[in-house]
Amino acid sequence: MRALALALAVLAFAACSRGRGDPRPAAAAAAPAASGPAAFDWNRPASALSFSADDAAARLGSFEWSASLEWTVSREGEDARRAHVVEHHRVHQAATGEFEVHAELDPGLGPGAVSGKDVVWTGGMTYAHAKFAPWRERPTDRGRDARRFRDDSFLAPAAVARLVGPGLEVRPAGEATVLRRTARRFTLALAKGAAPAPAPDRPDDPAPDEDTKRRRAFLDGLRPQSASGELVLDGATGVPLRLRLVAVFTVANDPAARTSVEVIAQVKGLGGDVTAVAAPKPALPDERKASGVANALEAAGLKKRGEEKGAAEQEDEESN
Repeated sequence: MRALALALAVLAFAACSRGRGDPRPAAAAAAPAASGPAAFDWNRPASALSFSADDAAARLGSFEWSASLEWTVSREGEDARRAHVVEHHRVHQAATGEFEVHAELDPGLGPGAVSGKDVVWTGGMTYAHAKFAPWRERPTDRGRDARRFRDDSFLAPAAVARLVGPGLEVRPAGEATVLRRTARRFTLALAKGAAPAPAPDRPDDPAPDEDTKRRRAFLDGLRPQSASGELVLDGATGVPLRLRLVAVFTVANDPAARTSVEVIAQVKGLGGDVTAVAAPKPALPDERKASGVANALEAAGLKKRGEEKGAAEQEDEESN
């Protein structure tokens, strides 16, 4: 069970610490800058991994992207254990700012344990559904949480690169052609004697509970042992078109533990090959409160549906 806990700790980092989403209002996030994107700095190719989906769309136009991550945590010795977790992600991003995201997590415990979520932002409305649940409108979101969810998926490769730390070397390796576009290839490797990634600064965090302490100790104790792979950037814009990164870590103060991760990500369609983002049909209206109690109150004549809905919407508006 400890090995599984370590695997879940890594996933907690990957799912919760990839990015904070785009804090700008939806209209501002969707609109390109008046002067257009800045020219890419080819002296810093690793910086391309920090491009958000909005950044990529501003440079490339509409695109479709997919990624898979495989995490393995094992322990050696008499209590040898192994846990294997797989993530799948898809982003369908329009140049207009609308998008669709799919994320799925398989913890390796059988089909019933697989979880997932889909989110669509289009026409000024967020739609969302968990695996096996119906689509619902999320009118009070205004794209805020939708963009955060999208960025958690799209920035997954950047999260793994941050785990490897400043020792990740990116070396030129010639040219390639991807989706009929000229691209630049780079090999990825871990520099000898590389320092581990610095622990995140948490000055304002409240005192963590014991489980959180263990997860943080594991993440802060990761020490990269090897890294390899390839990064392919669009030759005109610097946007990553393809990535494969494999990294292996040991854990400080726990020599029996070993962690590995493999990331494969690629742009699968561009421009005119990408369909428009469409609202899911059918989609149920937003429902934040259990309907049973509300229906009982309405049947007794104690609350009117319109009054309850208006109060709920006002509460949501004030909270945002």
